[in-house]
Amino acid sequence: MLSHKGTSPVEYFFEVVNYQSIQKKKASGEIESNLEIKPLLGKKLRLTTTGEIRCLDCGDITKKSFNQGSCFKCFMNLASNDMCILKPETCHYHLGTCREPDWGQANCFKKHRVYLANTSGLKVGITKEDPVSKRWVDQGARKALVIFEVPSRLEAGIIEIEFAKFISDKTSWQKMVSSDPEEVSLIEKKAELLKLINSEKLQKAKPLEEAEVIIEYPILKYPKKKTALKIDPIKPVESILQGIKGQYMLWEDGVTNIRAYAGYHVKLEMI
Repeated sequence: MLSHKGTSPVEYFFEVVNYQSIQKKKASGEIESNLEIKPLLGKKLRLTTTGEIRCLDCGDITKKSFNQGSCFKCFMNLASNDMCILKPETCHYHLGTCREPDWGQANCFKKHRVYLANTSGLKVGITKEDPVSKRWVDQGARKALVIFEVPSRLEAGIIEIEFAKFISDKTSWQKMVSSDPEEVSLIEKKAELLKLINSEKLQKAKPLEEAEVIIEYPILKYPKKKTALKIDPIKPVESILQGIKGQYMLWEDGVTNIRAYAGYHVKLEMI
């Protein structure tokens, strides 16, 4: 797993997980150590996988990973893998159909924040992460600004949809990993957008007046190509590591989305 802390600059680490049990069922993993990535910048590395995958939810060995880290059973049964997580405005807890009501109560009814971010361009997003900067770094935001606090994920989703009528709610990874985005004042954009959206959608929103947060990433230079380099047991990634941004390792000749390999047993070597 790729973890991080801070924003100026972001410090990245690989979490090395040791599984105490080799049994397929109910295997438990503990973080054994953290490998700092900054000293590896500018070095030629080899990144490969043995092909073994463990579910991040139950620890079971699985042949295929779903939703970036779950086995099929957990993907189908856990509330954290339901479609309403991707589309919060479709929350169905009030209908009594939540896959895990206790989980839903604990996670979806926490305070959420609505924010603007400059990733591949201006976008709107929501998160319950604390600190909220964790979500911004995961998305590769260069600058971000919290604008509202709401009592639930559903309310955050409703506001996000309203803002998405005028700006994007997604990040283009190809643009994000190829250069810094065009400079934009999020405070000015916030004022412009508030004049456009339906104020009735903001009844449960608490306005927040916070400063823009600027995020610095450990990047020597951006890759020459936006090619997605996959980690393969037969053909490993072998290249010079130029930086990290969001959940992407930036190589001399392409990028690798590390989030896509959550739960995979990988091997990193200096060559």
